[in-house]
Amino acid sequence: MLVEQPLPPDTTSLLLTAFADLYRQEVTAAEDVHRTLPFFGTALGIVVGALAYAASRLPKWPEIGSEAGRFAFAAAGMLLGLAVLEAACVLFWIARATARRDFRRILKEPDLRADVANLQRELNRQSVPEELRDRDLVAAIRHVMLQSYIAVTPANRDMNQRRYDYRARASLHLVRALIWALGATTVIFAADKLGILPKVLP
Repeated sequence: MLVEQPLPPDTTSLLLTAFADLYRQEVTAAEDVHRTLPFFGTALGIVVGALAYAASRLPKWPEIGSEAGRFAFAAAGMLLGLAVLEAACVLFWIARATARRDFRRILKEPDLRADVANLQRELNRQSVPEELRDRDLVAAIRHVMLQSYIAVTPANRDMNQRRYDYRARASLHLVRALIWALGATTVIFAADKLGILPKVLP
């Protein structure tokens, strides 16, 4: 369908350049979450290592003879539980962020070629002079491309924004997991040094 009120050629070219750049930005942004996966994997590895160390240093409850030892055990156990919970939340939100979603694309080549053919037939039907057909066809195709960018780019931006939100939530839980794991390790280390907890035999 031909444009009833076409934009000036220079304006159309400027819009096409801007829209194409915005579209490419969203295509690139769609891969950003996957690029940060190594960071989350490394950080979770640190959390798991700290949890393993802390858990291995905790004695069995019946072996604890002092009130201070029981308090240290309960505090460390609570911090370990919080760290595990936060680590699970990290995995949950990362899974949401990396879940497969259908990224919208601009017109495919066959569809664009079909639009060109329809436009050519419309120009022929209107008996547009030969010397004006190419100009009108170019203007119409530019309009088609603009509409394609307008249709897909905002939807892709919304999708990427949701992914960024999920990744931000995962980051928040990751920081908390690191804090709780560090807290548990610190409590157990201090209790060991103070002799509050009995030594765990290997």
